[in-house]
Parts: sequence; C-alpha cells; structure tokens
Amino acid sequence: MKVGYMEFSFGYAFTENLIRSSSAAPVGAPVFPNLIQEGHSGFDIRINFPGVPLFFQYKLPELMKRGTAFEVASGHCPGLSIPFFRIAMMRRDVSRQHELLLRFEARYPSNVFYAAPCIANISDFDRSYNGATVARQSIFVSPGDNWALARRQSAQPCL
Repeated sequence: MKVGYMEFSFGYAFTENLIRSSSAAPVGAPVFPNLIQEGHSGFDIRINFPGVPLFFQYKLPELMKRGTAFEVASGHCPGLSIPFFRIAMMRRDVSRQHELLLRFEARYPSNVFYAAPCIANISDFDRSYNGATVARQSIFVSPGDNWALARRQSAQPCL
C-alpha cells in the first residue's frame, strides 16, 4: 500500500525536522544535487554540520499489510510480521546509486545513509511534520549494512 505522500515531501520534512532538532546548526544551506549531479554522487542531500557532513538518499516505503508479502510468505525474513514497511532499492542494471553511496561511505564512514520514513499515511505524516518528528520516525541504513549488501536488488523491510 502506498503511504500517500511523495518522496519530495518526505525529503523536505525530514531535512527541515533534522536541522531544527539538531543541537548544532549546519554550516551553510543543505546541498540538493540536480539529477545529473545525483547520478554521479548517489545522494539526495548533503548537510554540512560542523566537522560532520551527512549524506542521505531518501527512500519512500510501501506499507505491507498482507501475509502474502514475499518476505513473510517465503520465510526469508524470520520473525518479520505484518504490517511492515518495504523499501525498494534501485537494481544495479538500472542505476549505480548503491555503488556510488558505498564509495561515499568509504570516504565518509558513518556519514552516509538511506533514510526512509516509518510513517503509514498522510495524516500521520502531517502530524509528524507538525511535531518535528519526521527524522525521529525514520530509519537510517548505511549502504554497507549486511541487508543492503545481501539483498540490494530487491525490496527491503523497514523494521
């Protein structure tokens, strides 16, 4: 099931809430690369906090509500139960995004993440934005995490 809000809306709300809730202000404005630049970098945003640049690639999940979801029905994700959020990754033959993020992570260890909301619908999203909790209600996954390496060409759960 689609969550009902767009990736661009999530990206804005996430960024604004993250900066607003941070104890230190960023050095300058966030950097949103254009599509050509993103194709060379892999990230959607760079936020330069003092001494710590952070890079995020936004992912919008789908809310899986049925036991027929592949991850549950196949038994490939033991302990996973419905409902859960699934995050689709770009396939290697379609995009080098994951490879590019791994390269950035090698240069900036612990500073590169996929970010995805764990917010089920537009009403909850609006409440999260107004309460400045979008970033806290999101999952951060390093491109080098085992799940990303093992299954980067398929859908991933947001636990």
